[in-house]
Amino acid sequence: MKTELTLNVLQTMNTQEYEDIRAAGSDERRELTHAVMRELDAPDNWTMNGEYGSEFGGFFPV
Repeated sequence: MKTELTLNVLQTMNTQEYEDIRAAGSDERRELTHAVMRELDAPDNWTMNGEYGSEFGGFFPV
């Protein structure tokens, strides 16, 4: 059974739990990215797009 990544869960996760998600692969990292993006309070006219494979030039995607 998978834990739903709610704000409370994200706030209580330790570093090893984040590393476990990273090591689990792309699908799990994508779920983490989406969970974080859901909790961000961005202006209505902003568009968010997570980086999954350095497509935007980043070195350390979530």
